[in-house]
Amino acid sequence: MDRFIQKIAKDAGRAVLKRFGKEGVHRTKSHARWDVVTKADLLSEKIMISAIRGTYPHHGIISEESGAINESAEYVWILDPIDGTLNYSLGVPAFGVMVCLVHKGHVLLSAINMPATKEFFFAKAGRGAYLNGKRIHCTKPKRLRTTFGMHGTTLNPRTTRFLQRVLRFSVRGHILLGSFSGPANACYVAAGRRDWVVSLSGKIWDFAPVYLLLKEAGCTVTDTKGKPWTMKKLELVAANPVLHKQLLKLTKGV
Repeated sequence: MDRFIQKIAKDAGRAVLKRFGKEGVHRTKSHARWDVVTKADLLSEKIMISAIRGTYPHHGIISEESGAINESAEYVWILDPIDGTLNYSLGVPAFGVMVCLVHKGHVLLSAINMPATKEFFFAKAGRGAYLNGKRIHCTKPKRLRTTFGMHGTTLNPRTTRFLQRVLRFSVRGHILLGSFSGPANACYVAAGRRDWVVSLSGKIWDFAPVYLLLKEAGCTVTDTKGKPWTMKKLELVAANPVLHKQLLKLTKGV
């Protein structure tokens, strides 16, 4: 399964990269400007689903574009064919193919392929997180006021409250806050390029693949109340254990 999950993520990544810069919006979903689908999304999904159903026909699948197939199965694959589709459609190279394998509610394997930047992230439960085959770890700063964090781009009441708290907290510090896309946010924290990530909205395919990568890179990964992340949590707070405790003061009750 280790080799299989990496293969399908790489196959899908190669396919979408070939169309990158040539692919416009195919259709829209909840929002005509932001929530878009390209033909590359559908191709990536088809590649991965076909491979899974051919190799593991009794496994379940949950995918962004096709929905759920046998989701009560013991093993379930969770797919995001292209996370960052808006970036992809606009020619911005911050996007990725994300897939993970879940066994009875626990994420076992995760692969995130960012083909435009030639970065392949892989994590296995209990065996660590890797970037292009090399072990990666989260950063180790101990003071939140001197960190660089990542946050989603969606503005809603919850994210607005969090951002307001960050602004008030950073008046006497030097917190930097950035956002790219789902895979870039989490992967850069796991790789030690950024210090923490807070994500307060999304679907299960936005969270499950990045959860394992962050955890195996040494992050504490919880919900906004500090409870361990589970498949039922559509929010995420991740950082090294010392920073994580400080972050919770900004996320509790948002």
